[in-house]
Amino acid sequence: MMRTTAGALSHTIAVFLGCISFLQGFSLVRGAEPGAHQSVIVFDRAEFVLSDARAAPGDEADWQSTALPHEWRLTHPGRGGIGWYRIRFELPHVPANAQAIMIAHARSYGFAVFVNENLLGDSGGFIARSSGLGTPVFLSIPPSLLRDGENVIRVRMNASSAGIAMHGLGRVDFGGARAVRNKASMAIQLGFNAERSFVALLLSAGLISLFLWFARRNDRVMLWFSIACLSWSVAGVLRHVLRWSDLLLLDSVLITYLRYGLVVPAVILCLRTVGLRHARFEVILGLFLMTEITYPLWLGMVNVAAILGLDIANTALLLAGAAVVLYAAPRPLRWSDGIQIAALILMATLMFEGVARYLGWIDVETPVFRHFHVPVMLIALGTAIFERHVLAMRQIDRMTVDLERRIEDKTREIEENHARVEQAKREHALALERQRILADMGDGLGASLTGLLRHVQSGGSGRGNIERRVQEVLQEMRIAIDALQAHAGDLASVLGNLRYRLDDMVLAAGVRLTWEVAELPTIEGLTSSTVFSLQRILVETITHALKHAGARQIALRAQAKDEDRVEIRIEHDGAGLDPSHPGAGMGLPGMRTRAERIGASIDVASGPDGGAAFSLVLPLKLATAFAGPVAGPLVPGYA
Repeated sequence: MMRTTAGALSHTIAVFLGCISFLQGFSLVRGAEPGAHQSVIVFDRAEFVLSDARAAPGDEADWQSTALPHEWRLTHPGRGGIGWYRIRFELPHVPANAQAIMIAHARSYGFAVFVNENLLGDSGGFIARSSGLGTPVFLSIPPSLLRDGENVIRVRMNASSAGIAMHGLGRVDFGGARAVRNKASMAIQLGFNAERSFVALLLSAGLISLFLWFARRNDRVMLWFSIACLSWSVAGVLRHVLRWSDLLLLDSVLITYLRYGLVVPAVILCLRTVGLRHARFEVILGLFLMTEITYPLWLGMVNVAAILGLDIANTALLLAGAAVVLYAAPRPLRWSDGIQIAALILMATLMFEGVARYLGWIDVETPVFRHFHVPVMLIALGTAIFERHVLAMRQIDRMTVDLERRIEDKTREIEENHARVEQAKREHALALERQRILADMGDGLGASLTGLLRHVQSGGSGRGNIERRVQEVLQEMRIAIDALQAHAGDLASVLGNLRYRLDDMVLAAGVRLTWEVAELPTIEGLTSSTVFSLQRILVETITHALKHAGARQIALRAQAKDEDRVEIRIEHDGAGLDPSHPGAGMGLPGMRTRAERIGASIDVASGPDGGAAFSLVLPLKLATAFAGPVAGPLVPGYA
């Protein structure tokens, strides 16, 4: 976005800097050598004769006095051929410095200038070739061509017989070469140099607009504006390159494009900036543009009547475009829309200048300002495009703020939903844990209480036996309650609590218990239900060694087996297991089921001389899925 802003600003700055540099050059020329024009003589009358002779007629010819500027179509309607102009003037003595003459406009395709029968220059010379923008004819006169007394300036001009053609001679300035050159420089600055400045200006604007379009390719106005600027500037470059060649028709096409090539794009782009885009209408305007540009090709020459008609048509098109923009622009009227409307009207005025000059509404010798429609169009559309970028950036900023607000709201909503889901998961997991523990306690503790009740009801046991049974049930309950504590993956603390609960039972049996627990890694999934399952497996193993195997020594060792497993190994010196029925009498199937439920494995082996070894291998991540209770009391043999 910052790059787009800088590009739009540079575009506008380039426009204004180009205009400022041109105006500075103009003011420098205009302000040069004050009083230098005092030595310049302006001839506003001449003698004229219509003759087909290539050589200058003598005094016997029918010379007629005429005012300058002279309009051939007014004094000799319907007549063509060769006309001669003669200006006679007196010099008291030959000047020491070079003199010069200047004709404001070369309004003929073929002419020659003579001083005292000496050819100074003709339409094939460098100075005489007009740029089509009012460039004056400037010819330097060496002192050797002048003489004391009467001197004569003769101009031979070829004219068309078409009554509409604007041929003739303008006012002639004569004087010191430096003074005349200063006066001609102003017209050159307004004509030839201005055209070159506008070519460079539009080339820069077109390239900048093209780069901006690459950054934002959905802006068609920017693209077509770039194409219009680049095509006009390329035509201007070709015009200056080919102006000295003999490709007259191509030169005529380029001149026509430089005159009218920006009118249609200006109207279309101004309409698009206010939201009006009609494909058929734009196609029609495009065909009109192609027709007016290529008319010299199918007419074979530049036709003055066609030029006047195109001037009127383009003037009307610009005024119509201004009216439509004024009608369609949103209210209140934006400053950029006002500038565009004023620019279209000013372009129409400049486009009508040729018609006004032909109709005699303005002096034909006044500077030609038609080509100044180029910076007018550039500033108008440049400001409109700049405003579009400013509005687009403001809209992007608003959208960014709104998007950030929506993201914050959505993030907060997602976090709240996630918290609710996590809470629901925790409550569901807690419910499953409670269900599993209650099921295990119901199967284990319930079975023990049921056995105790039956034992009491049978009346076959004394008070001591009943008391022992009650102590065992209480111990089983304490072990189950220990499983409900938070363990945070600490298996050593689980084993420590279990040893504390088993101490009384081991001491009462008179058995030596060795308990070795190495540093153990953290066990994931060490929940209440998995701890309860581990407790029941280990308690059942130790109880079997005490009650059924007759062991006198029991050893429990816990250590890391490898990188991802932990082994709890219980060994005793009691009776071994029957090899044909391994694990008989110790509830091994139920223990294996509990181990598999949490992702562990059990291995039981007997020694050749008695004794047994029980190995419980745990993964570092236990399974916590509820698989239902496993029946049986916590302490087997006491149900």
